[in-house]
Amino acid sequence: MFCEHPDRFFPYTYVQMTSFPQGSVENPSVSEDFPNITGSVPQMIQATMERFRNLFIREKVIKVPNQMEALRIKNYPYQAIEEAVVNAFYHRDYMSCEPVTIEIEPDCINIMNFPGIDRSISEKTIVEGKRFVSRYYRNRRLGEFLKELDLSEGHSSGIPTIQEELEKNGSPRAEFFTDEDRRAMRIRIPIHPAFLEENEIENENLLQNETSFETSLKQVLKLKDFEKLVDVIRELEIKKEITVQEVMKITQKSRTTAWRYMKTLIELGVVEMKGNTNNMTYRIR
Repeated sequence: MFCEHPDRFFPYTYVQMTSFPQGSVENPSVSEDFPNITGSVPQMIQATMERFRNLFIREKVIKVPNQMEALRIKNYPYQAIEEAVVNAFYHRDYMSCEPVTIEIEPDCINIMNFPGIDRSISEKTIVEGKRFVSRYYRNRRLGEFLKELDLSEGHSSGIPTIQEELEKNGSPRAEFFTDEDRRAMRIRIPIHPAFLEENEIENENLLQNETSFETSLKQVLKLKDFEKLVDVIRELEIKKEITVQEVMKITQKSRTTAWRYMKTLIELGVVEMKGNTNNMTYRIR
């Protein structure tokens, strides 16, 4: 599970991620399939969380009257998502021909692994969604490795951590679903209510082809290029122009790599550059 290609030994060891911008029930024909995430178990967890951070997790700052500090909330708290993703890898059956499956809905994130929770945990406990204390750990040795990598704490602390992080963010509690035969486990993490109205407006705009700069570039850039440039694109959308030094700071890359990233946007015709080599600025055309 810690080699470059564990799928050679355990079939379907990858992450399958799909986005349903208008809902999988309301309009399932509108969807976006992302490239499968492969590699060792720690690499898949890291790559999955990077995709969440770059493409889906957003922050909103709300000014509170009669209070100096502004309120910062996220549509999905990073730590809650990470715990759910780690749990999916920890508790899946690696002899099962089913990948870890993630579906992004307008109002929630669903993370599924196969099979479901051990029968020693009652349906009542699952519905309450507090703490699942199992008499049987499916992958105890894997859990020990994940703990050494600071990806898991053990002691059945994953579910309480998810609920605690959601509560601190002001989000509704996560929900847990399985069937009578315990064939699958689904964690539903709801979006913060403050982002629901915003999503509805975005969906209406998409239907009317009124897309933002970021949305437009997402449609024309390759996914790997968009993930590299997403923070730069968001900064450009706000400030309308950006220096090469700012690109280096945002991406944590060298000047040469920053130039190469911006060259991609220039070739698309959406950004133009001005200034000399040592003081280059890029602006939206």
